Amino acid sequence: MQAVRQQLPNETDDKRLHCLAAAQIARQCSVSEAYLASIGKELADLFGAGDAEWSDWRADRVGVRCGRESSMQPDTDACCERQGY
Repeated sequence: MQAVRQQLPNETDDKRLHCLAAAQIARQCSVSEAYLASIGKELADLFGAGDAEWSDWRADRVGVRCGRESSMQPDTDACCERQGY
């Protein structure tokens, strides 16, 4: 996760970061790992100090789709943006 965080832009929009991170994991690792990371993040938020949100999971799912459809980072960024993230 640290490697993914380092490659993300300095965004303040939480949902956009969810979309971009999930897309990057799907592209660089696998779709399964992207879903696992997304679920793990929300579970950590639910049982920890974070704030688990259904809208985060929706942004993650869009990111996974964008990552599957795109092979380059600018394409995944544009995909997330087209989807409202």
